[in-house]
Amino acid sequence: MVIQDVRPRASAAFPETSWGLVLATRDDAGNGRDAFADLCRRYWMPVYAMVRRHGLAPADAEDLVQGFFLHLIEHGTVGRADPALGRFRSFLLGALRWFLANEYERDTALKRGGHSTFVPIDRAEVESSLQFNAESEESLDLQFDRQWARALVRNALDALRAEYAKSAQAQLYATLQSCLDPAVVTPSYADLATRLACNEGAVKVAVHRLRGRFRAVLRREVALTVATAQEVDEELAYLRDVLAASLLPASAS
Repeated sequence: MVIQDVRPRASAAFPETSWGLVLATRDDAGNGRDAFADLCRRYWMPVYAMVRRHGLAPADAEDLVQGFFLHLIEHGTVGRADPALGRFRSFLLGALRWFLANEYERDTALKRGGHSTFVPIDRAEVESSLQFNAESEESLDLQFDRQWARALVRNALDALRAEYAKSAQAQLYATLQSCLDPAVVTPSYADLATRLACNEGAVKVAVHRLRGRFRAVLRREVALTVATAQEVDEELAYLRDVLAASLLPASAS
């Protein structure tokens, strides 16, 4: 197998504007709703996890999350958000906490969301990846942040998979993707080389490129949710710590 370099050229620059998707929701030309749909798709998981932690059954939680996003659209809440006031993660959590505390809005959204397919999602897949303990003494904010971090990682992996598929390297990505998960015992370079019908040197280069590209794509995901370049590094460091803490034994946390 010939392993190609799938990294984009310099002309394919990452968006330099932070909160890019959030700001795009203010577009009245039709693109605004598309941008908001993308936001919902990207960040459905942490919102759903927070709602589940408030005691709702999976089906009711799904309906309520649908209603929450519809509520944000109808009231223009995201369009009024100010990137200068902080991270989108904090903004969305604040909006959700207010929403959950408002019984009338919550009950109305639960009924309305039950008939909506605005944010298509596989609830079974989300449930299997939530990894939260309903009896945990951790703060809801921390659990939300952990699900947020996992959502960003998932988004980055989806984008990376699409990049490799576009470059006709889907098999390469499928073979090497386990190398991106530090919790997984990956095959040796020799085994990977056998699977890819190439030499070990080529595999080492491909894994190095894959990991570097993943870091870049993840950085782009974070950049969409903060206001400045400095905050990208700060947010990445914080989310790494949040994820690392979840891997510690209960006695150590």
